[in-house]
This record gives sequence, C-alpha cells and structure tokens, in this order.
Amino acid sequence: MIVVTNPTPVNNEATIINAMFDDGLELLHIRKPDATVGEVRQLIEQIDYRYHPQLALHQYHEIASDYGIYRLHYTETERVKQPEKQLADLRQKGFILSTSVHSRESYVNLPLMFSYAFIGPVFNSISKKDYLAMKIADESWKKNGIDRIAIGGITAENCNDSLLNHFDDIAVLGALWLSEEPLHEFKLLQDTWSTTGQ
Repeated sequence: MIVVTNPTPVNNEATIINAMFDDGLELLHIRKPDATVGEVRQLIEQIDYRYHPQLALHQYHEIASDYGIYRLHYTETERVKQPEKQLADLRQKGFILSTSVHSRESYVNLPLMFSYAFIGPVFNSISKKDYLAMKIADESWKKNGIDRIAIGGITAENCNDSLLNHFDDIAVLGALWLSEEPLHEFKLLQDTWSTTGQ
C-alpha cells in the first residue's frame, strides 16, 4: 500500500508519517503542489532519514539526490513534456519513475521507462469532491509491464472490492488525511488490504 501526502500541511504530519513507516508503510509519495521547495525540504528533513529511500517526489525532482531519494513521480501533464531520452537517462542513473494516468489509452501507451502508474479515480475521490470514478472494464487494464496502482476514493470499507483485483497495489490519500485519526485509519487500511491476498 502506498500513501500520498495531503496536498496542504497537516498537524504533526512528519510525526504521523514516521509512525506509519514504523508500522510498515512501504512507500510515501510527497505531493505538495502549492508548497515551496523550502517547505518540501522541511518535511523531508523531519522524516527519519532511514525512510528517505522509501519516498517519492512529485515536484522539485532536483532535490532528490540531496536526500538519497531515487523515486520521481510525474503528473500526466508533466509526463508528456518529458523527452523519452531524458526519462531513459534518469532510469540509467538508477531512478525509479512513476506517473499518473486517467484513461486506458494513456496507460497502454506509457513508455516502459515507468515502473508503475497511478490509475484513477477508481472510486469517487474523497479529497476532490468533483473527481468522479472512471469507468474501468475488467478487460481494459491488461498489464503492459508497468505496475497498476489504483487510486481515488479507496477506504478500509472498499479496499477489498473485487474491482481492485485488477490492480497490483493501492494508493491512499483522502481516507487518511481527512480522518481525525490518520494513523488509526492507516492501520485499518493496511490490515484490510493485506487480508485481500494482494
């Protein structure tokens, strides 16, 4: 299970993130679209350095090497601006690249420089109220060598939905950060997802 940060600051955010890692979080995507580079640096520096290799940056990729971060995420908009040679060079240097897609066509046409892709929303988004679930037909998402990560509206109640059997993993955001007890919600999601056999 992947956790994506709340786009805006959260009280005790780094403390909660460190506790999630202590409880077995595998990967955290730092997505702070309106934050300054200084604010992103501050958050990273508050996360235990042992977990820096388990961080992925959605912006300010240029600071990744300063913290031993080797995972870079590209939004759909940013991905189409990147020359494939530049992506290939990053892969050659040992970076793990990920991206987001919102249609079957985008997924099947992704360059194989990407290791995984966020696909969604699979359910109506919790954090973006007008972001409604996309139609996902079972046969539409045949794997193309790039892991499929379901995102959008995933909660402890629906994370064992049969729809998610067509994905390699899940990413969660709103269910955690809009909860009064994000750490409790994380453990619930973690326990429920792990019992689905994923």
